[in-house]
Amino acid sequence: MTKNKIFSLIFICTLLLQSGCKTTKEMKGSMKSYGAEELFSLVVNNTLEYQTFSGKMTTALRTGKTDLDVSTHLKIIKNEKLQLSFQVPLLGEMFRLAVSKDSLILIDRMNKRFLAESIYEMKQTSSFDFDLHNLQALFTNQLFLAGKSAITTKDFQLFTVNREKEQALITTKDKYMDYTFTVDYTDHIRNSLLTGNSGKTAMSWSYNNFTLLENKCLFPMQMGMNLNSGTNKLSLNFTFSKIDLNKEVEIDFSIPKKYNRITQNQILTLLFKNLFEN
Repeated sequence: MTKNKIFSLIFICTLLLQSGCKTTKEMKGSMKSYGAEELFSLVVNNTLEYQTFSGKMTTALRTGKTDLDVSTHLKIIKNEKLQLSFQVPLLGEMFRLAVSKDSLILIDRMNKRFLAESIYEMKQTSSFDFDLHNLQALFTNQLFLAGKSAITTKDFQLFTVNREKEQALITTKDKYMDYTFTVDYTDHIRNSLLTGNSGKTAMSWSYNNFTLLENKCLFPMQMGMNLNSGTNKLSLNFTFSKIDLNKEVEIDFSIPKKYNRITQNQILTLLFKNLFEN
């Protein structure tokens, strides 16, 4: 495992991520016969209820050139802040990504450097409108739409629902992306697919191993992200070992003294050099 490969992993996460619950055990089954609006409401109401989320997991990175696992700690203060801390045994935290509604900070302890960006400025220079709320939704198995802080039952008119025998597709689109959420018979999201309107880039985020948490809600303990962008393909797999809800968490936005500031372009150059070039 090289330090450049680990750093590239952290940026991939940064780039891609710019009511009661049922207690039924996970199993295969046919979709229930109710209307589109009722199904949409059930999916929305299956949203995990929490104020803070803390999860320990292993992040596995797979490309044609790279294969590595990193211990990761995910912390969320709902609708306020999110932090991913990537750690190596014996050495402790090597990288930290912290995102708020207004800013993003990436700390590279291995090379004593950092990235600090305004969410607003990142949106102005990118071809998508992605923020804290969307990243939070991906990690907590929720519907989302760029530019909206949350999806409610009142947003039904923004989506199209197509029911099949064993699944349902909830779709929508915006200026830059098409969204397809695949839902199973338990009314939980099994896959979130984002496709660029150009058709050149697609990201799929899957959910598996649904398990009852301490609050009796079903939650996916395994998540998989697959990115296809032209000839470049990347796979990230997240496996949770522990999840705590509504316990005190601290999210650190501090920047160590004497660290050098870097730009998005510098990280992109490093990313493609270490992950995709032969």
